[in-house]
Amino acid sequence: MRIVTKISIAAIFFFSTLETMAGTNDQEIKALYHTLDSLIGCQNSLISKKQAKIKTIHDGVKGMKLTSEQELALNNRLYDEYMAFNFDSAYHYIKKNLEIQQSLNDANLKASSLIRMAHIVAVSGMFEKAGEILGGIIPSQLKPEMKVEYYNQKAELFLYRSEMAQYSPYFKEYIDSTQYYRQLILQIAPKESFEYITNQASYISERGNDDQAISIFENYLPSIQQGDRRYSIVTSTLAYFHSRKQQSDMQEKYLLLSAISDLRGTILENNSFRELSAILMERGDYSKAYSYLSQASNDAQLYGSRLRSVQAARLAPLITKAYDEERAHTQHLTNILLFIISLIALLLIGSVIYTLSLMRKRRLANEKISRMNAELSLHNEEIRVMNEQMKEANRIKDEYIGRFLELCSNLIHRGEERLRKMNRLARERKLEELYAELKSNAPINGGIRMFHQNFDTAFLNIYPNFVSEVNKMMTEGNGFDVGGDANKLTTELRVLALIRLGIQDNQKIADILRSSITTIYTYRSKLKSRALNKDTFEDDIRRIATY
Repeated sequence: MRIVTKISIAAIFFFSTLETMAGTNDQEIKALYHTLDSLIGCQNSLISKKQAKIKTIHDGVKGMKLTSEQELALNNRLYDEYMAFNFDSAYHYIKKNLEIQQSLNDANLKASSLIRMAHIVAVSGMFEKAGEILGGIIPSQLKPEMKVEYYNQKAELFLYRSEMAQYSPYFKEYIDSTQYYRQLILQIAPKESFEYITNQASYISERGNDDQAISIFENYLPSIQQGDRRYSIVTSTLAYFHSRKQQSDMQEKYLLLSAISDLRGTILENNSFRELSAILMERGDYSKAYSYLSQASNDAQLYGSRLRSVQAARLAPLITKAYDEERAHTQHLTNILLFIISLIALLLIGSVIYTLSLMRKRRLANEKISRMNAELSLHNEEIRVMNEQMKEANRIKDEYIGRFLELCSNLIHRGEERLRKMNRLARERKLEELYAELKSNAPINGGIRMFHQNFDTAFLNIYPNFVSEVNKMMTEGNGFDVGGDANKLTTELRVLALIRLGIQDNQKIADILRSSITTIYTYRSKLKSRALNKDTFEDDIRRIATY
């Protein structure tokens, strides 16, 4: 009786597996998977075309002298091309616009760039910085269309925060904040605009009316094309609405459409591949789940999004666990079949072959688990390195902000004192003393000494072992001895300190140290000549740690 029961269990498992496979063979879904896999194979070609398009934009203005307005427009166009394609480049061009706008007195123009900067920073996972940037905008000074962009970015920031805070006490708080800004958008945005439609549908869905939200998006979807980032957003959101209704087939369909649109538009800042991998993992298609998770992780790395990398890294252990469960289940079936084989001699050959097949699957599963563990370790190491870099950047920022705020305050105070002195001399008509005071370089020299003192102290607080580390790189007898003042650097050491801080240009170093470019060039050449490894000397300097 017990043997019959075990045979029945095996049969039930076998037929349920067949039924699951049949359920996933829907023709439309199969066709979408085929399209998606074909596009994955062509991704390098699509990226090359995107890069060629951007190069054409660059080349189109080469040699031309642009006005500030033209340069702003060009940088905005390049930002739009890079926004979902490459974080570093998008950040570079919007930062250039903010630098240009320092000389322009246009609150709405500056707000537009700050909002774009906040978006790109939020996508990278730096939520606090994005909030800081948006905090510098005063909504009451903005035009209605700019207010829509501002509120939309605030809603997006809280939505990203909610993604990272799932299953935490803060999740509802972030969703409520998102809903608040969606309400503000619905009050002022044109009803036919993308911002109004997307926020309206999301707001309605969050309030429990998923059917109406789905209807809004399905009516809007034919007006946009695949490859457009808006298409990717709408289809991805439709997948979310269907998941709330537990309509897994429709969720999978719209995730596939979103992923296809991401590939056609070379949108590397995407979410659909990761969601698809989760669905495939639940279904038991671990190989495809791992493939799509790898695609999501690779896209996040190419784009430079820490947010998407962390989300992909969170899912990786779940797939590993699924492999373990599959292996344990396979082992259990193997034991049952071995028991049956010992009793049914006629099925011996077939059972042995089946057992060998299961053992082979088990070995392949172990190999895949090993590869996935190696991949997970690599991601964890990348995250650790990124966290260390962020810690170091924060430490440098805190040290220098405090030091140079104090320096600026002292210089302003000295300037005020000198101005009062010169006003007094002018009032008393002591022209000779006034001329002597104007001619004197003592205040400038004092300011330079104060700057050097603050710079030296701040730098050595951050890099306390800097001088000793530099001495290790020098040939015998060519090290530095700062004497009794441990908080003071020589001019040569200041040149190396600026190189460590990432300043490479001789002209910039000369400007900071108030020296000629020839002097700086001479210092760098002499320092290299005294180094143990001349070819890598400056690279070695840049690798000196803060502790």
